[in-house]
Amino acid sequence: MLLSNCKIVGPGGVTRGDILIEGEKIKEVGKNLRADEKIEVKGKLVMPGIVDVHVHMRDFKESKKEDFYSGSRAALANGVTTYIDMPNSIPPVTDAKTFKMRCAEAARKSVADFGINFGITQDNLHELDKIEPAACKIYMDGALGSIGDETIENAVKKCKTPVFHAEDAGTIERNKKYIKGGDFLAHGQIREPRAEELAVKKVAEIAQRLEKRVHICHISSRKGLAQLNNFTSSEATPHHLLLTETDLKEKKGVAKTNPPLRSHLDLKMLWEALRAGRIQIIASDHAPHIESEKEKGVLEAPSGIPNLDVMSKLFLTLVNKGTIPLPALATLMCTNPARIFNIEQKGEIAAGKDADILILDMEKTGKIDPTEFYSKAKYSPFEGWKTKGAVETVILRGKVAFEDDDFNIKKGHGKMIGGKA
Repeated sequence: MLLSNCKIVGPGGVTRGDILIEGEKIKEVGKNLRADEKIEVKGKLVMPGIVDVHVHMRDFKESKKEDFYSGSRAALANGVTTYIDMPNSIPPVTDAKTFKMRCAEAARKSVADFGINFGITQDNLHELDKIEPAACKIYMDGALGSIGDETIENAVKKCKTPVFHAEDAGTIERNKKYIKGGDFLAHGQIREPRAEELAVKKVAEIAQRLEKRVHICHISSRKGLAQLNNFTSSEATPHHLLLTETDLKEKKGVAKTNPPLRSHLDLKMLWEALRAGRIQIIASDHAPHIESEKEKGVLEAPSGIPNLDVMSKLFLTLVNKGTIPLPALATLMCTNPARIFNIEQKGEIAAGKDADILILDMEKTGKIDPTEFYSKAKYSPFEGWKTKGAVETVILRGKVAFEDDDFNIKKGHGKMIGGKA
């Protein structure tokens, strides 16, 4: 199959050319290429499939909130051809048996390619001898139970790709004793920026001492940013880059997330770090819940924002506004995630890579409408935002998987990447 007359987006800029696909791979990128089967792209922009390294597909006992089928449809329809699932499911992915169950469930349902995280606890590092996850997630806020400094250090040593939710559990628990409620700004007071600062500092120091690279999830504050070093990579989310604590106060549970939305100054500093290369990845942190749960009070409403249906639209809109160049966005959403998470076959339009390709319609306008989401979570703090730019066609491993607002592949088409059960 040949994609003819493309504007191909790469880390170095945009070039005109053709993309020749053979089977699941890109065979050649060049000019005046030939093939029996041809798709005329008509000069539209073409970029690699998005690699989203931070999603919560729920499933298992929380399948009412999301499952691998509904979540992966939301991903694929919006340009995410590969994602990595988080381990704080119910039950959590903290032993080899559950990890293998998780892989099997994703393989049965997912329409996009996927990787599965393994959750590190105080006493389960030996389970890694039985499996090979895409990455290992360490929750420093206690989401999978308390975890000591020695375990954190041993996890950095043992895990191929150690990934951290960096909020200090001690700071959070201390603040909970004194902050009992009020408006939703209380959530930001409980999980104050100091909690992120202490956790990132600890991880960065361990990584530097061991000379081992680690990844920090959803960095949110200038205090956290100040602790990054040459042994850390980090990611930012749509909500931390586009919303502030004012939105948390106004939108309440719909905008509650961990770490919390921060100040306008923090948001500004995140963008400066993104442009300077100190934040290397944009990831969705797609975390769906049932809408009625999000209507509860500040202490009861669960944290998490469903972003797979909105992320690409929001950032393509920013491209159209001149906020970020499209090649830079492709680096942050495609190339860097694949490189940092050792997914060698993804993230670029180049010979030998998987033929994961997005054809963009940069003129398409719309409005964020949660009733149209493929996700089961029909709410969003971005509801009503106007957008310009969208994914028109998605090619996954050489097959046209999504076009004309319809799927051309079946449940279970996705393949596991970055590890094995």
